[in-house]
Amino acid sequence: MRRASRVAILIAAAGLFCLLGLAGLVLLLAPQSPAPFGLWQRLSQIVGAPQDFGPTDFATLTRRPGDALLCPPDLCLATQADAVPPVFTISAPQLAARLRAYASAEIGVEELPAAGPEHLRFVRRSLILRLPDVIDARILPRSSGAATLALYARPVLSVFDFGASRVRMERWMDGLAQ
Repeated sequence: MRRASRVAILIAAAGLFCLLGLAGLVLLLAPQSPAPFGLWQRLSQIVGAPQDFGPTDFATLTRRPGDALLCPPDLCLATQADAVPPVFTISAPQLAARLRAYASAEIGVEELPAAGPEHLRFVRRSLILRLPDVIDARILPRSSGAATLALYARPVLSVFDFGASRVRMERWMDGLAQ
């Protein structure tokens, strides 16, 4: 009796493992939709989750779990940033071009329609499940032709991303500084 219940548990676990593997394979091999949020856009419509939060207003931003924020204190008035960005010794258009080039070189990142010439938006999908994270960037001109930026990264469908947004933000800042 005891041996039979162990076998039944093993069979059930193996079946569940196979189903999850098959679902992951289907998601991985599914044709990619031209829409920025693809399959997750359809899923979010079914469950009523937001597909995109729209452009971020950094001055009135309310933080959410799993997000990461890099922002100068004079822009993010309503919330505390995780870090303050450096001032780059290049112009705002040059910084925007550098950010576009760096982001587009990263696997799984697409640029979304911009909210303005100095407000860039990107979606980054995870490699296996293609879960979307949205990254907003606002380029801020400073004196003497210098510029800085604000970055806000957050997952769209999940509450926590295990620190991936913060790690991505730090990696992008390191890449922009080079």
